[in-house]
Amino acid sequence: NLVKYAGIMNDEGRYIGRAGLGAVMGSKNLKAIAIYGTQRVQIADSSIGKELLKEAEDAKRGDLLKSITPFLFTLYGTNCYLDIGMALGDTPGYYFTQNEFFASKLTGKTLREEYPVLDYGCAGCTMRCGKVTIVEHEDKEISVDGPEYESVAAFGTLCGVFDSKEVILSHHMCNVYGFDTISGGVSIAFLIYLVENNLGIDNIKAHLKDIEIGEIKWGNKDLLLKLIDKIAKREGIGNILAEGVRAMAKEFQVDPELAAHVKGLEMPMHDPRAFAGQALSYITCYMGASHEKCDWFSAEMGLFSYTNLRIKSGDRTTIKSREKGVINLQNLRAIDDSAVNCNFINPTFDHIIKHINAATGIDYTKKTLLLVGERINTLKRLISCNLGITRDDDRLPEHLNKVLKSGKTEGIKLDLTENLKKYYKIRGWDWETGWPTKETLEELNI
Repeated sequence: NLVKYAGIMNDEGRYIGRAGLGAVMGSKNLKAIAIYGTQRVQIADSSIGKELLKEAEDAKRGDLLKSITPFLFTLYGTNCYLDIGMALGDTPGYYFTQNEFFASKLTGKTLREEYPVLDYGCAGCTMRCGKVTIVEHEDKEISVDGPEYESVAAFGTLCGVFDSKEVILSHHMCNVYGFDTISGGVSIAFLIYLVENNLGIDNIKAHLKDIEIGEIKWGNKDLLLKLIDKIAKREGIGNILAEGVRAMAKEFQVDPELAAHVKGLEMPMHDPRAFAGQALSYITCYMGASHEKCDWFSAEMGLFSYTNLRIKSGDRTTIKSREKGVINLQNLRAIDDSAVNCNFINPTFDHIIKHINAATGIDYTKKTLLLVGERINTLKRLISCNLGITRDDDRLPEHLNKVLKSGKTEGIKLDLTENLKKYYKIRGWDWETGWPTKETLEELNI
């Protein structure tokens, strides 16, 4: 049905969820891509592979925080972050209006205690952060891949729902139907927020005729599965939610600044007020609010660091003089995506260079490898600009920059104007148009 945030399912539970790539496939009537490999992957120098892996593991063991993080991922998956996010005011609640709550029934530890949970991982990985949760539903046992932290927060705290079973099932049904849990959860939370605040009510009611979904309010756990079904089938109000929050604001005729997105991509479950560097990454990312194209919040907490690249922890409420660090992490994640590296492992940069050189046979240096990431991000920015993105799109909506009166981010209001100017200067982008300059493109051989 071309839900705008439809994704691509891979090997059952692994999911390319963000930015609507599934809708792109659907628009081409492409149902699936099947691959059956018959040859081994050729490695330029396989002799040093095990040696490099051991070096990377030994380097981790020297830092308590960095060595305990894989242990938590192994135990609880990505949902180990919920406790941390709540403690830091990073996990959003009630459509980004507060972060003072304790969702004890939704934490990775609680889910592990209350449900049978199976562990799995990518081939050859010792972390095994993948989880399968067994849930009883309608007199049947259902194997649910996950749930991941982003899904738990999107359908849980963001919607004011603290019932673990309904949150797990909501995550599961998004996987079954094939659309992004983040954008789906944010869209549902936006609807609840509008109704609770009596905004756009007449326009909302016009789309509720002849459908039964129950009362639209915070904490209504029964609402989630009903709305997910309507979104997938594009029925009634689900047809509007299937377009995402930017389109919802327009259709319901409410202030567009209330729509939690950047460049049309719904906000992840990391509040920009909690980590200023993350906010800068959101607004400059070619695809909008992605927490994976630059996970600055993780670096800020000391879960990994690349000090020689200016990627390190500090005062999380400011990013003074660290614009270069944000750029370097964006470039590093572009390299990781291209090399199919995991964002959770984070070996030293020297190890990354050695691994890529061993795999490809190319003699990369720190400078030339970072240049690869720079070219990738610049090229994608160029494509985005060609599709209509300008500097005006490099911003947070006002709803995500309102001053909260309590909680861990109480009183914080971000002004990223000067940071953005420095970012543009370092990247070589034109301040007036937002496009990479001709000189920048020539330097990068684009």
